[in-house]
Amino acid sequence: MHRQLNDLDRWYAAQLTDDGRSGDGLRRFLVGTATVVVALLATVHVLHRYGYALDLTGVRVQRGAGPAASVQGSSAYRFAAQQPGSREPVTYDACRPIDLVVDDEGAPSGSGGLVRDAVEAVGDATGLTMVVDGSTDERASASRPARDPQRYGSGWSPVLVAWTTPEDVQGLSGDVVGLGGSTSVQDDVTGRDVYVTGDVALDSPALGAMLHRPQGRAEVRAVVMHELGHVVGLTHVDDPDQLMYPDSIGLTSFGPGDLAGLAALGRGRCS
Repeated sequence: MHRQLNDLDRWYAAQLTDDGRSGDGLRRFLVGTATVVVALLATVHVLHRYGYALDLTGVRVQRGAGPAASVQGSSAYRFAAQQPGSREPVTYDACRPIDLVVDDEGAPSGSGGLVRDAVEAVGDATGLTMVVDGSTDERASASRPARDPQRYGSGWSPVLVAWTTPEDVQGLSGDVVGLGGSTSVQDDVTGRDVYVTGDVALDSPALGAMLHRPQGRAEVRAVVMHELGHVVGLTHVDDPDQLMYPDSIGLTSFGPGDLAGLAALGRGRCS
């Protein structure tokens, strides 16, 4: 009996040892897994900063990296705003989509799809994710708030694209058929300025008349692209070969300087 009790004690001690080893193995597995996950997230972040993204098929270049590579020699662009004490531009958060809504109640006949086409062109040029969420009842206003909780919830208001008239928006006068820009705030963590929302006002009567020209639809789309260029952070240039030239002279696509500037704006930091 005494020998049997001793054998039982040895068996019980062996079980405790095995359980301890099993626990150590589990802990090592969890720590190793967590390390791999953190390393992967860090890799994805670094790749994103340099214009790449990681998906299930491997590393791919983001949309905005292409135009920059093809127009590196072009400097015919200007940023609307720069970081304090720096030449680095103020941009939207590169890691979040830019949501847009359209006030299309006063849109001219034949303008269907123009805004979405222009948004797609700017998204392709910058690499930013720009999403048209749909229509809104919000009207263009010179004093538009950056937040509108009753209409859009607790976050920043989406970018507003509004078909309007010179009677409603005073800045649309004379030869000015569109206005565009964005509002920036200072990031609490980084201290950097970042765009959070913006708006575009389009002269519906004037652009409606332009639609009747032989290349009218392409010209009106170019006007919307120009104003969205202001929204993401470009301002006017003196080069008539760029779409960001202040006068409409028949260009219907972005020039090399436009594309270089837009691609740079798409490589902003994540807030």
